[in-house]
Amino acid sequence: MDHTATLPLSFDIRVTVIVLVYVGLIVAALVSIFRTRHDRVGSKFWWSALVVVLPVIGPAAWFLFGAPPLRRRAR
Repeated sequence: MDHTATLPLSFDIRVTVIVLVYVGLIVAALVSIFRTRHDRVGSKFWWSALVVVLPVIGPAAWFLFGAPPLRRRAR
């Protein structure tokens, strides 16, 4: 008998959803970084590097500490 190991479909779907959320979070953070005005010259570069190098922590740090509040963005 030939037993080939396969992963269940539910596992495959879960991994796909996690990867899509992960990529979406990074893209949203990068778009937000590049649409925001920064006072310092290298600010966009360093925030972008942080988002890319630290996949979950980077975007979370940007949205919690780096992104301007919504009231400031509307002006």
